[in-house]
Amino acid sequence: MSRSWTGLAIVVGLSVVAGCERPAPASGGGQASQDSARAALLLASARVALPPVGVVPAMLPAPGSEGAKLVGQYCTKCHALPLPSSHSTTDWPVVLRRMWLRMELLDTSFAVPKPTPTERMVMVRYMQDNAFMVATSPLPPGPGADLFRTTCSRCHELPDPRQHSASDWATVVTRMRQHMESILRQSPTQAEVQQLVLYLEQASRRR
Repeated sequence: MSRSWTGLAIVVGLSVVAGCERPAPASGGGQASQDSARAALLLASARVALPPVGVVPAMLPAPGSEGAKLVGQYCTKCHALPLPSSHSTTDWPVVLRRMWLRMELLDTSFAVPKPTPTERMVMVRYMQDNAFMVATSPLPPGPGADLFRTTCSRCHELPDPRQHSASDWATVVTRMRQHMESILRQSPTQAEVQQLVLYLEQASRRR
């Protein structure tokens, strides 16, 4: 694990550890075992908040644009490359500001580069331009509507079913299920996935 990733993990996990009781010494254990347990907790809490691995620069929208290049340049210093579609337009300024604050907290020995104010504006604009569309009107009724609402809102704002075509939703739902498994360590069942896909395929055709 790189020094920069470890450093970010420590920063991300500080609030979690601060709220936890100090673990009692295990029988026959000592300070080393306690330190190991705390380190494991820090890394586990950090992984929950970080993007899942697997995204490569070519998968970004407009990969040759300045915004995509800056995201690849700065975001991957501490974690996997995030997709703009992982958050909504209203979420991205908050998410990016949180990341920049964490970067400021890192010790200079980690040598993590920080974007300039101009570069930050470009990154925010790029992420917002390619963020997912939020549902702004009532969801189309039908079997799967409640499941869609409760499942997808666990990680982000509820996306507009019309954001993807009927033929694309199966791939999108499968990818989101993998992300939920990676981040939350739980995901919809196969039967629920099929119900979600069927509902979204039908809802995407309603204009």
